[in-house]
Amino acid sequence: MNKDRLHFLCSVLAVGILAGAQQANAALPEAAAALYHQAEGGKFHAEAAKLAPEIAPTSDGKSFVVIWRAQPNPTRWIVSLPGTHGFATDDLAIWHPGLNGRDVGLVSLQWWLGHGDAYYTPEEIHREITAVLERVQAKPGMVMLHGFSRGSANSYAVAALDAGRGSHYFALLVASSGGVATDYPPTRALLRGDYGPRPLAGTRWITAAGARDSHPDRDGIPGMRRTAAWLKEQGATVVAAIEDPAEGHGALQRNPRNLRQVLDLFCDAKS
Repeated sequence: MNKDRLHFLCSVLAVGILAGAQQANAALPEAAAALYHQAEGGKFHAEAAKLAPEIAPTSDGKSFVVIWRAQPNPTRWIVSLPGTHGFATDDLAIWHPGLNGRDVGLVSLQWWLGHGDAYYTPEEIHREITAVLERVQAKPGMVMLHGFSRGSANSYAVAALDAGRGSHYFALLVASSGGVATDYPPTRALLRGDYGPRPLAGTRWITAAGARDSHPDRDGIPGMRRTAAWLKEQGATVVAAIEDPAEGHGALQRNPRNLRQVLDLFCDAKS
């Protein structure tokens, strides 16, 4: 193939990717479209756009969700909550290498609203997650919830909502580099019984941390060991604790072996 033809084909591909992203963006309400435009500046947005995900607005029109399927009709789904000031589109690009070829779909919620400390509450996260899982026809007990960093810190309350008064979608929950804080308002609500009595009882968890995390007592190995002990006090089961001596914050996805361990536990489990 000569250089001119190769350049032409690459240009057509780039235009197609951009047009797809613009079409998705155009279908969003004003606030969600502005947030999606902000996400286009994310570090991994170009890689995510190549995967041609579905970009759908949240029910309140303030944000969006990213929906991607590794195959047309996946049996299992992963719901992922990015970390502080994270973008759901970047989240897809980070997850994709581990998901490709598996019987799974990914839903990543843009729960940061694009400025300061404006985030969806756990109740709002649960509302949006439930709506999209109903839309993709996910079955209860066939979904894994993953939270990274701040997403992990909120995942405990989200899990409690699903188990306590929700649809019991989550078969497995992954707390990645984000320990529980009992003085954090969402956790206080959980402990107060707002989501039902002992709502985490019977839930199944994986904790993940790196030895080189800059906040070891909160998000590193000591912090996640403390979190695992707290989960057990709530009646939960910790099925695995991933502790990576060579990695820091985000050790779960920085090391493909760690991610493969989680996906094998989820995808190979008997339904």
